[in-house]
Amino acid sequence: IRLGTRVGKAGFNLVVIGPNGAHMQDAVKAMLAAEAAGKPRPSDWVYVNNFADPDKPIAIELPVGRARNFHDAMRKLIDDLTSALPAVFQSEDYQTHQGAIDESFQKRQGEAFSALRDKAAEKDIALLRTPLGFALAPTKNGEVVPPDEFGKWPEARRREVQAAIEALEKELEHIARQIPRWEKQRRDEARQLGRDTAKYAVDQLIEDTKEAFKDIPRVVQHIETVHADLIENFAMFVIKGEDDGSEARDIRTGGPFDRYEVNVLVTQDSDRSVPMVEELHPALGNLIGRIEYIALHGALLTNFRLIKAGAIHRANGGYLLLDIRSVLLEPFSWAALKRTLRRGEIAIEDIGRFLGLTTTVSLEPDPIPLK
Repeated sequence: IRLGTRVGKAGFNLVVIGPNGAHMQDAVKAMLAAEAAGKPRPSDWVYVNNFADPDKPIAIELPVGRARNFHDAMRKLIDDLTSALPAVFQSEDYQTHQGAIDESFQKRQGEAFSALRDKAAEKDIALLRTPLGFALAPTKNGEVVPPDEFGKWPEARRREVQAAIEALEKELEHIARQIPRWEKQRRDEARQLGRDTAKYAVDQLIEDTKEAFKDIPRVVQHIETVHADLIENFAMFVIKGEDDGSEARDIRTGGPFDRYEVNVLVTQDSDRSVPMVEELHPALGNLIGRIEYIALHGALLTNFRLIKAGAIHRANGGYLLLDIRSVLLEPFSWAALKRTLRRGEIAIEDIGRFLGLTTTVSLEPDPIPLK
C-alpha cells in the first residue's frame, strides 16, 4: 500500500482487497495521511458565467483559499453597483444631457414641419394633423375649404392647387421618411450617453475589484468581461421591473444581477493537508458532479450557479477513497470513473441526456484538469 501511494504517474491507481475485519480502510487512511503531510494544497475552482455563450460556463483556477474571496468581491461589486448606477442616472447632469438629446430631436422634427407649413401657407394650403397622420388641404382666408366648396372652384384653379398639394406631399413624405432615422439617431445618442454615464460610475469600482486579484490574470480577464457587459446592459440596473423580488428572482433562476455571481465549486483551507475524500455513495452525480434544475411554470431551468461538485472535484489534487463494490453496483459510475482518469479531466455528464430522459436545455461546463 505504501508503494502504491507513492507512485505519482498517470494510470496507476491503488485497489486494496482483503477479508472483512482486516481493517483495510484504517490502514489505507493512515498511510494516505502520512503521505499527504507536507504536500501543497490543490487549487480552488469556481464557475463563472460565459457572457458569449451562457450554456458553456467557464471554470477558473485560483490559488488556495482565494475562491471565497473572489465570490465575496463580486457580490460586493454588485451590491455597490445597485446603489451607484441608479444614483448617477438620477443626477442632474445626466437628466440635462438626456433632455438636450430629446430637445434636439423635437427641434429638428418641429423645424422640418414648420418650414413645410410656411411653404404651404404661401400657396394657401394648410398642413393638418389627423388621427391617420398629416394631410394637406386648400385654404381660403385662413380657413380650410370643404371638399364640396372646392369642387365648385374653376377647373384651372383646382388643378393649380392640386399640383401644389402633390408637390408638397412629396416633401411631406420625405420628412416622414426622415423621422425614423432621426428617432434612431436619438436612441443611439441616448444609448451612448447611458454607456458613458455607466462607465463613469463603474470604472472605479471595477478597478478596485481588479486590484485585489491582479496576481491572477484569468480573474482579471473575467472582471474586464464583466465591465464590458455592465456598460452594455446598464439599463437593467437602472430600470427595475415591478416583479423585482418575484418568485423567479427568489429561487435564483438567473436574474439580471445573478449573471455576475461566482459559483464556488471547490475551495481549500490553506492550513490543512491535501484532501482525502471518502465517497460512500458513488452514484454518477456524487462522483463527477451534477447540474441541478429548478422547476418554474412547468419548465426546468438551470444556470452556471447550479453546478455542484462531485467527490472527484473535492478530492482533486489529493486522494479519493471508494468502495469498489459500491462503484461497480452503481450504473455508469465505473465507466465514468475510468473515462475521467483516462482523459485527465473532470467533465460533468448529464446521464438524463444519454438516456433520452431530459428534454430541457442543459449546460456544458468547462472540464477541470484532474490530478
